[in-house]
Amino acid sequence: MKPQYQLLAALCGVFTVGSVLAVEPASPAVAPEADRLLRAACANLSATKAFSFKAEVWEDVVVLGHKVATTKTVATQVRRPDRVQVEIRSPQHSRGLWYDGTTLTLLDRMHNLYATMPAPDTIDKVLDAANDKFGINFPLEDLLVNDPYASVSEAIKGGVYFGKVTILGTPCQHIAFSTDQVDWQLWIEEGSNPLPRKLVITYKQEPTAPQFTAIFSDWKLKSRMSDKTFVFTPPQGAAKIEVLPAAETE
Repeated sequence: MKPQYQLLAALCGVFTVGSVLAVEPASPAVAPEADRLLRAACANLSATKAFSFKAEVWEDVVVLGHKVATTKTVATQVRRPDRVQVEIRSPQHSRGLWYDGTTLTLLDRMHNLYATMPAPDTIDKVLDAANDKFGINFPLEDLLVNDPYASVSEAIKGGVYFGKVTILGTPCQHIAFSTDQVDWQLWIEEGSNPLPRKLVITYKQEPTAPQFTAIFSDWKLKSRMSDKTFVFTPPQGAAKIEVLPAAETE
């Protein structure tokens, strides 16, 4: 594999955390309170022109027969309908992603290499294009789309309301949903500003049933956010690499 393809694979791997909340429309098997809380949280994000959040993410991987939890932090800034900036940091990697409405840029800070590609004119379109053409999934992407509830209501088989619980000092409502592939739980901040505070996904069809956990903090809902936030400026000495569609890298 050529060096630029190896880097592209590494970049893609960092951003591939899956479609976080892939679920089906509410059905009689979904508790009404669980559906109400999910709708309220999604509507809160959908109505916000610009927002930012941080997440501490834990993912299970199997290493030498042992299920091990790996960790990374994700810091995301969004301005609807066409701006996203993400920073992903872990003990092994430091990556950045910029979408400015016309261009998508990935930066490998550890190796000071970056790649750019033309992008569609909305967040929803760039999420689909990045996945379809380059195999890249944005972290926690279902929080970024224009209509989160529509994005998450495609595969639900059941939903349950578990009541009130406190997450890192924040009173929350605990709900859970199931699909054919995953079980997922969401803890939503209680009160007039419902926002996700914790997410746990269990991949029940995979060996060892690995889990994905995200704990959210530093939510900021804003009316405006500067263009400069989403404009990529290459670091000093950074080298640009070529990006090929996923099918051509095999």
